[in-house]
Amino acid sequence: MPATRPTLDAREVDRINALVAVDDDQQVEAFLDRCTLGSTWRVTVRTALVSARVLKRFPLGTFDERKCTCLQLGLDLPVPVEPGLRFKLEAPDDSGLSATGVVRPW
Repeated sequence: MPATRPTLDAREVDRINALVAVDDDQQVEAFLDRCTLGSTWRVTVRTALVSARVLKRFPLGTFDERKCTCLQLGLDLPVPVEPGLRFKLEAPDDSGLSATGVVRPW
């Protein structure tokens, strides 16, 4: 008998907490300068492309924000996510300014 997989705790939400890391090391300062409260970003979650607004940004404990930072994002439409799901965050006018995120546990 195959091992059963745990049931995912997927939820359709319009707000997510995430841990993000900038994709291009050369763009870290530009990302941090632009990723401020109220800034808007394009978020790709699975096949959904939605607009998101930064509601909060805070460092992960003693980790340097240039390596990773925590964001709370308000999405313009609800999307199904679960903790551990990866997604892409891009500046709306510069696809080279991007980060990869992972949804934090509820």
